[in-house]
Order: sequence, then structure tokens, then C-alpha cells
Amino acid sequence: MKLNRRSFLQVTTLTGGGMLLGVHTARQASAQAGDQPSFDAKAFIRISPDGTVTLLSRNPEIGQGIKNMLPMLIAEELDVDWKSVKVEQADLDSKYGLQTTGGSRAASNNWVPMRQVGAAGRQMLVAAPAQTWGVPENECYTSNGRVYHRSTDRSLGYGELANKAASMPLPDLKSLKLKEASAYKIVGQRTMGVDVPNIATGKHMYGIDFTLPGMLTAVYQKCPAFGGKVKSANLDEIKSLPGVKHAFVVEGTVKVTPLTEGEPGLEPGVAIVADNFWAAQSARKKVKSRMGRGPSGPTEY
Repeated sequence: MKLNRRSFLQVTTLTGGGMLLGVHTARQASAQAGDQPSFDAKAFIRISPDGTVTLLSRNPEIGQGIKNMLPMLIAEELDVDWKSVKVEQADLDSKYGLQTTGGSRAASNNWVPMRQVGAAGRQMLVAAPAQTWGVPENECYTSNGRVYHRSTDRSLGYGELANKAASMPLPDLKSLKLKEASAYKIVGQRTMGVDVPNIATGKHMYGIDFTLPGMLTAVYQKCPAFGGKVKSANLDEIKSLPGVKHAFVVEGTVKVTPLTEGEPGLEPGVAIVADNFWAAQSARKKVKSRMGRGPSGPTEY
């Protein structure tokens, strides 16, 4: 993910004022990016007039800690107190780019860009009070969400500066001075997952909790042997269970030849569709089927 000056987005769209920062990266050649969607302009930092700093994490969180890691990179360079930061999961949107999890590439791909986002935001926040006070920017410094003037000890909070900072010229990303590792206060520190309190109290929403009007849930009991076949199943009994709407055999798409283990595909099995996951899963546990052997293995299961 490469950034340049033109790719950096700065707008003022918050109700009641504030500061919104994001990045945009142009589509790379498919030979380099593997036909990935382009990464479009979306906010990563929101600073409201009351000083609330909200950071977005674009990658899916499935227990690997990415919802902490990406915002931590931004917060480190933005120079805010991590305890006062709010983190939000970015919505699924092709404008964010390829929002997938796998390959352990999130840290390496985002290490520089996310720090640049934070550093650019910090520089704009420094430029605002320097202009107001009529002092050089190099006489100002940041600490825990405030900008200070060294010689007079005057200070203003990020919330107070948000509106004016949003009107500051965009910094040249190549000229940004990123923190040395020795100055890190957030990166590298043991940090509790931002979702842990809600998980511990049962408030957290998982993908399985998502519902839409009329939505059904499907589960699948596949043949345990590659290339096997479903010979019989107690479908009528399954269909009569509470909440079950459909139960049927799926032939699968796996192709098997005598000389090969075949090609990847859907294994044959029994599909169950029900009102909710509990009904579907409960029904799957009661499936009684006879499944024929594959190229090798027992006669039936």
C-alpha cells in the first residue's frame, strides 16, 4: 500500500465541526497486486470538537489482534493517550481495498502507511496553534492529545484544534518524520483487546449474530472421505425437527479419477436449512446417514 501527497485525503464533514483524515491509494498493476480492488478514500481518524479521537481498523478481526494493531500504529504517531481512544471496525466496502484476513501480511503492509496517517494528522494539529500563536512550528510539541508551546507552556487540546487543523495544508508524506522505536509509548506494549470488555459481558456482536428479515441458516454434514457418496440419510426425520425448513443431499462437485485424488470442490453431504443456527446445528447432530467410500478408506461411514 503506497501513499503520496495527492493520495492523502483531508475533509471537514463532521456534524458540528471536527477533523477527518484518511488515505487513498491508486490501483496497482494486477501483476503486482493480484487483481485486488483499489483502496479508496475513507476516514481513519476522526477528531470531534469535544476531543474524542476515533480510529478505524479496516481489516477483519478474527482473534489475531488486528483491530488493536492498526489503530495503535496511528495512535502512536498521532500522539494520543491509547486509553482515551475509541476504535471502530470499518464497514465492508470495496473502497477500503481488499478487506481479508490471511497470510499474516497486515502488519507489514500497513506498518508505514498507518504511521504516516498518524504523523500527518499530528503535523496538521501542530500547524494550527503555531499559526494562532504566531510561533514557528518547531517550537511546538505534542503529548497525549495536546499541543504545547515550549517557551510559554501554552497548550490546546486536539478537540479545540480540530476545526482549524482540518484547514491546514496537507503535509508532504515523504517529509514526515516518524518516531524512533525508542520513543514508542503504544507500539510494542501489552494491550488488552478493544473488544474484550464487550466479549466478557456478552455484549459483543459476532458474524453469527447478524440477522436480516426472513434470513435462514444452513449447515452442512459432508462426507468424511474424499470423493465419497451419500447412500442414504434420514431426511424425513430431520425435516420434522423444530425450526428446520429444508434437508437434502448434495452430490458435490469433486471429480475423482482412478489415478488421482481429484480436484478441489464441494464434498458430497447433507445440507440442513433452518430458522436459526441453533435449530440447524441441533438437527445436524441427529443426521443418520450411510456414505460410501472414496478412492481409499472404509466401505461406508
